[in-house]
This record gives sequence, C-alpha cells and structure tokens, in this order.
Amino acid sequence: MKVKNGEVIDKFSCFVNPEKHIPQRVTEVTNITDDMVKDAETIEKVFPKILDFIQGSVLVAHNAPFDMGFLKQTAKNLGYEFDYTYLDTLSLAKDLFPDYKKYKLGKIAENLGIKVEVAHRALDDVDTTVKVFKVMIDMLKKRGAKKVEDIDEVSCTEEAKREEYKKLKTYHAIILAKNYIGLRNLYKLVSLSHLHYFYRKPRILKSLYKKYSEGLMLRKCL
Repeated sequence: MKVKNGEVIDKFSCFVNPEKHIPQRVTEVTNITDDMVKDAETIEKVFPKILDFIQGSVLVAHNAPFDMGFLKQTAKNLGYEFDYTYLDTLSLAKDLFPDYKKYKLGKIAENLGIKVEVAHRALDDVDTTVKVFKVMIDMLKKRGAKKVEDIDEVSCTEEAKREEYKKLKTYHAIILAKNYIGLRNLYKLVSLSHLHYFYRKPRILKSLYKKYSEGLMLRKCL
C-alpha cells in the first residue's frame, strides 16, 4: 500500500509463481496453494513492477530486515539497484511501547484497539501495518519528529532505554579472571548482572564487560 499524508493512495498485490512446490506449512499459514500460483508471473516479471510501485518511497514493514533481505537479494540476482530507506515497525514498537510483552503485529494491533481481519496474507498484513504505523507516526510527531531522520532521536524514551536490555538476544559466556584486578571486576559484573540487569536470568551488557574488562578473558560465547 502506498500512503501519503496518512491516506492510502494506491495498492499493489499479485501472486508470484515460485516455479517450485509450495511447502505444506506455508500453505497452512497463507492458504496459498500450488494451483493458485501456477498461472502467475515469475519474479523476473513481477519485480520490475514492484520497483516501479515503490519508486521514491520510504519502505515500512514489520520486522523489515527480513523483508528487505529478500528484496535486496532478488534485486542482486536480477541485476537491479536496490537502495531504499526503510522503517521497521517492530523496532519502533519496542521503543514506543516498552511495556508490551509481545511484539507480533497482530498483538500490537490488538493492544492499540485495531481490528485485524486476516493474518499472513499480503494486503491484510499491510493494512494492519499501515494502521499501526499511523498511531506510531502521531506519537513521533508529538515528540517533535518532523522527518525520517528525527525518528531515532525521539522514538526511544528513557523508560524504553532502561527496558531495552530485556529484549536483546542473550548468549552464554565464560569469563576468566587473570589476576586480582580481574577477580574484582568479575565480582562487579556478577553483582550488576543480578542486581540491575536480571531478567529471567542474570545478564551482562557488552558495554559493561568492556568497561570492566581489565584482567578478564572472554573465552567462549554460545
């Protein structure tokens, strides 16, 4: 969907023939079958239409890096340039709604009182994204954002920054102390991980490890 001044001004949607069997799991999620795409155009013919539709736009999607990865790879495979600014409503939601427990698109919409008709079909999901993004844009404007470049500066409140570590992916680490300075720093990290950054389990931020890394060896991360 193409949106201007908060209003949908154009839509683009079509099936693409993947030239291979659609896995059963995908059919279960999307209700798209092999019969539905057998007469559709292949990506070589569809992709130029996509580029024409999005020309001059800022792209918006939920978990945008996932979608952008496919678009960039397809562009590379077909010999097209693809360099677009994009906004991720998943990342924005984590900044704007730090108290939410889950950040699936449907759950965010539900929390905002937005009705979701059908999930996991292109225009239905896009319609939900547009409605969620409208709420986000209004919030960002109230915080002083006037252009895309302002969003990073105003999206994350101090409360969101304090809660951000809870949403980061965690890794197991083995830290060894080489001397008494390292032992003291290790005790410091253990204390901080339990008293200030405990969320389901003790956590040490990379920035903290770097700050108290003297006399320590990071041996293994999983």
